[in-house]
Amino acid sequence: MDWDRNLVSNYTTLVMVVTLIFLIIKRENLGQGINYFIYAIAVGTSIEIFNAINFRINPAFNSVPVYVIGVNMIVFLLFFMYFHQVLDKGSYRTKNLIIVAIFVVWTFIAAIVTKDFFTVFPIYCHFGQVTILSASIFLLMSQIFNSDKILVLRNYFPFWICIGLMTIYLGIIPLLFISRTASHMINMNIFFIILFIVNFIGYSILIFGILSAKKQTS
Repeated sequence: MDWDRNLVSNYTTLVMVVTLIFLIIKRENLGQGINYFIYAIAVGTSIEIFNAINFRINPAFNSVPVYVIGVNMIVFLLFFMYFHQVLDKGSYRTKNLIIVAIFVVWTFIAAIVTKDFFTVFPIYCHFGQVTILSASIFLLMSQIFNSDKILVLRNYFPFWICIGLMTIYLGIIPLLFISRTASHMINMNIFFIILFIVNFIGYSILIFGILSAKKQTS
């Protein structure tokens, strides 16, 4: 089997659709703010489907503007909104608002100073965005490990969201840097296989968390 961008996109979209279905079915067990996370996955899935259709119609279709606006901006902001809902202490929420402000300012500045920001994927901006998102993930993990939720990690879905998102976005960062010269560094078939594996592991973690989750009483 020859792996290419379209094949990876199709398989990744399938995993995302399955994740979205389980999120909707099990949402009553997934805690407060879960609608924001569902919206984020729904937007991400819709983007993958939209791009897959356009690539099939036009192999030269440039998906960068869709990813930059749809994922780097809208999906990430929905993630931040989810974290803000789950964070239940004033100090954590205040810190998260500061993190969101930094994210907005970083993205705005990058859009101004980066040439071809909407036509060539802004890897360095995305790296900064993932780093900023990781700060919100760290806040939530800190809250979890400093509360009685640590006793029920297997059944507490926000924990699995943190692990899943870190796997997906931190795992993809090295591949994005490699992608600019991947054809000279590694076989592209191997590159796309690794890309799919990273996504598959990340979304599998989310699915495991969904199926393991139990409604929290407090």
